[in-house]
Amino acid sequence: MIRKCTYFLMSLFILFTSCIGEDIINDFVEPELRIINPISSLPVPETYQFNATYFNTIGIEEETTITWNSSNTSSATINTSGLLTAVAEGTTTISASVQNNDVSLIESFTVTISEDGTVIIEEPVIKSGTIVTTSSYLLTGTFTIEAQDNSNDLLISVNSDYEATTSLPGLYLYLTNNPNSISGAYSVGPVSVFNGAHSYVIPGTNINDYTYLLYWCQPFGVKVGTGEILD
Repeated sequence: MIRKCTYFLMSLFILFTSCIGEDIINDFVEPELRIINPISSLPVPETYQFNATYFNTIGIEEETTITWNSSNTSSATINTSGLLTAVAEGTTTISASVQNNDVSLIESFTVTISEDGTVIIEEPVIKSGTIVTTSSYLLTGTFTIEAQDNSNDLLISVNSDYEATTSLPGLYLYLTNNPNSISGAYSVGPVSVFNGAHSYVIPGTNINDYTYLLYWCQPFGVKVGTGEILD
C-alpha cells in the first residue's frame, strides 16, 4: 500500500514538473493602448466613433482617461470621447494617448476626409500565428483567426499541422493579452482535439481584442503553450 502511494506521489511530481517545463511564471507585460476600430477614410459630413482600450501591466483591460486629438481640425474634429466629425476635404492624424502614473502611451494613424465616398475601416479580416510549446509535452501547429461577415463572431481555425499530447490533464485553450496568465482571459474551453485541423467560433469578440492563444494545464494552473496572434 505504501509502495503504491509513493508511486502515485512520484507520478504526480513528474507530471507537475513536466507540465511546467522551463516556463517561468511572470505576469508582467508591457502596457498597451489599442485602438480597436481604426479607419482610413471618412466622407463629409459623416461622424465615426472610435473605441480604444488600455491594457495594464498584467494584460487586463483597465479604465483610464484616453485623450483624443486631431492634427488638422479644419478637416476633422474629434471630441473627448473619440467621436470624429468630418468637416472638409483633407487629411488629419488622429491620435489617442494615455498618461497614467509612469505610463505614457500614444497611438496614431492618418484619416483622409473626402467630399464623397464611404467609411473605410482599417481592420484586419484575418490574423495568424504559430503554437509553441512551453513544456516538455508535444504541442505544435499553426492557426488563423478570421472576423466573420455580418456578425461580431470570430473563427479560430487550427490547421492540419497541429499536434498535441493526450497525456496532459485538463488542457484548456484561452484567448488572452498576457501569455503568462489566464486572469482576464476568455476561456475557449477544454481541448478535445489533439491532432489535425479543427475550429472554434468565438461569439461577440473583435479581432483586435486579444493578442495570444494560451494553452493552459488547468489542474496545475500553468501554461503549456502559446501562439501570438499576428497581423
